[in-house]
Amino acid sequence: MATTLLDLLRQSTILDIDANEESVTKLHGPFQDMTSNQAIVLNELKKPQHQEIISQSVIQAVADVDSGAAKQEEVSQLAVDWMTVKLGLRVLPHLHVEGHVHAQTLPSLAYDTAATVAHALQLVNLYSRSGIASSRVCIKIPSTLEGLRACKILQRDHNVRTLATTVFSIEQALAAAEDAKCIYAAPYLNPLRVHFVKGTHIAYENPVKEMPGLKVTAQIQREYRKRKLSTQLMAASLVTAEEALSTSGVDRVTLSPAVLDLLANIRKPFDPKFIRIHADAIEACSPTYQEADADFSDVHISLEEPASDLRAALEREYVKQLMDEALFHFKNAEEELLILARKSMGKQ
Repeated sequence: MATTLLDLLRQSTILDIDANEESVTKLHGPFQDMTSNQAIVLNELKKPQHQEIISQSVIQAVADVDSGAAKQEEVSQLAVDWMTVKLGLRVLPHLHVEGHVHAQTLPSLAYDTAATVAHALQLVNLYSRSGIASSRVCIKIPSTLEGLRACKILQRDHNVRTLATTVFSIEQALAAAEDAKCIYAAPYLNPLRVHFVKGTHIAYENPVKEMPGLKVTAQIQREYRKRKLSTQLMAASLVTAEEALSTSGVDRVTLSPAVLDLLANIRKPFDPKFIRIHADAIEACSPTYQEADADFSDVHISLEEPASDLRAALEREYVKQLMDEALFHFKNAEEELLILARKSMGKQ
């Protein structure tokens, strides 16, 4: 029996936590996976309880360079990667026994397949050195053409689990599932800017019916189910309780601590609008749902050259803008993390 909106959402979708914070995982769990990115890592490392992770990671990175395991010019990024892993290690014990900790490759490498593969393998290796099998690690990679090709290489050649992130179109999602064979694809309900620029979020009374990002997500989910694809859809970038409940029926959703708090604090009896949203969302994800979708039944998006369909999708004005914005904010966090590492090194 659902007594909160969080309980109600759990009845129809798998919940993941979009944070590197073990206390939230304990408070609002259980969760299957823990998702992460450069901005989340940066935010966690600003908290007093995580300051020791910074110094420990710098010491470990310097030791790796001294031992010849890494190059001197790589030491700052290596320290950041250790921070990412050490944060993940704190949350992992509180996840489902088959759940994954996620780590995101560098957004500055989003258009470089080989470099993205190399960074992904480094993150997996650091987890391995920390005693965590690669089967418990999932690497998040931006869904550029080059990023999706990196996903394909990692899945096929290295047995590394991948998530295609920053998905804004059905073409990206189909390429991630059918060609790259990612285990997850993550469409963004909101543009990433809403988490960084005040006043840019648009609230919808019923996101299922009105929200562009949610309409794309439901369309992708329907197509995945029609094709019986094994890739799971993971909705991401949510702000309100209405948006979260609108992912009912999606394979899974990753939720921030703020959204989890909102859902947990709305208790029965529920406002009728929440019951309506919940029902509308489940219906919208059904493969039999009637919507004026473009017909993708015969469409298969290839990552091989010339990759015309995927290139065209990525060049659509709204998709390109959303991707550019997301990479911009992630790159800013990437740079701040490097600064943080360098400052810590100066104190050693």
